[in-house]
Amino acid sequence: MKCVAYMRVSTEKQAEEGNGLESQKRDIENYCRKNELIIADWYVDEGYTGSNMNRPELQRLITDCSRKKVNCVVAFKLDRISRSMVDGIYIIEKVFQSNNVAFKCVHDSISYDSPMEQAYTQMMAVFAQLDKNTMMLRMRGGMLERIKQGYWWGGGNTPYCYRYDKEQGILIPIQERAEQARKALELFISGYSDAKIKEICGFKSELVTRKVLTGVVNIGMIPYKGNIYQGKHKPIFDKDRFELAQELRKSRCSAKISCFTEPNLLTGLCYCGVCGCKMRYQKWSNGNHKIYCCSRNKGLKYLPNYNPNCNNSLEWADDIEKQVTDEILKISLNLSSYKPKAKETKLEIMQSQLEREQTKLKRLYSLYADGNDTVLEMIKDLESQISKTKEDISVESKNAINTQKKEFTYQNIKKLADVWDNIDKKQKNFILKTIIDKVIIVNGNVEIQLKNF
Repeated sequence: MKCVAYMRVSTEKQAEEGNGLESQKRDIENYCRKNELIIADWYVDEGYTGSNMNRPELQRLITDCSRKKVNCVVAFKLDRISRSMVDGIYIIEKVFQSNNVAFKCVHDSISYDSPMEQAYTQMMAVFAQLDKNTMMLRMRGGMLERIKQGYWWGGGNTPYCYRYDKEQGILIPIQERAEQARKALELFISGYSDAKIKEICGFKSELVTRKVLTGVVNIGMIPYKGNIYQGKHKPIFDKDRFELAQELRKSRCSAKISCFTEPNLLTGLCYCGVCGCKMRYQKWSNGNHKIYCCSRNKGLKYLPNYNPNCNNSLEWADDIEKQVTDEILKISLNLSSYKPKAKETKLEIMQSQLEREQTKLKRLYSLYADGNDTVLEMIKDLESQISKTKEDISVESKNAINTQKKEFTYQNIKKLADVWDNIDKKQKNFILKTIIDKVIIVNGNVEIQLKNF
């Protein structure tokens, strides 16, 4: 009786080395010889997983069965056909049985001749899937342990600035790309957008640029399954500069800051002191500009604080810019007099509360140690309160709004008077956005609200 044989190995490495294929072929040939079966064709999927049916030779086998070209199929084990319970039973019942194709396994007893044998075959499919799931769990556990030790997990896409060294098990920086990435990081901190950096540095796409600038792997860390682990590879970014770039990215996203096109000096900073709505530049005669409240524009009624009754005046942009420039340079020259007092944040208040509670707990411990048993209940309550406060602090730390680093703002104000005359309008606008929160304008009068530093 003629038959066909099906073989499969899971990895390309096994396929190249012959691990698994040779033993499968040898056992299938011995089985067919003993059972007087003649192998007419071989269907071999090299390097394909058994967890799904996306395999070229399996699909060819299914097609040949449906066309009545096959009478009998022999496999090494049921899990070679499929490691999925659903797929395995589907192939047996809907492909083989429906087309009167006999299915034989060298090392598994496959039969649908009686209800008991049918149930046994179905159980074999269940155990094939169980074996697959157990194997995957062990592999993931081993991979996680490897990552915790600082080694790269291997496989997949290697980060842009690195190559993978299989012998050492770590990432090795590609010097040329590392220099390209460092240049890109400094450009971003200077105010350039991802799109502009792509053009300047020659990255393939904006997505690649963003991945390079935001990838924690570039500061020596390894991301895996939502967690971050310390890696053994050499970082290509200074950690402080990288973290500064991430702070700036978040603040720019929230403020929609962009310097891709040439801005005006106070673009994105002006607010109406009458209604609170944003103010913007508008071209006027002879190429000059005026600054007006957006409440005057009916097309902008979706903006926060929009008020059609606002009576704030239109002002020449040059006059407002001169007031702001004079004031901000004065602040730069006499920094200590203008430094705003930062409001205590909710996180800082909670941390102060925790310190007071811990101090109180120490006093209660002392009283208890001196033999005062009446404080025991107070100690339990306070310990419970401290535990809750710590949980609240943890949540608040995660939810805290990301702002630019205060030191970065302070340094920009400090150096402003020295560099102001030597930088272009785009750079001036970027620096002003890092140090000014709002410029409030009321009928030509200006109030500058600085960021905390």
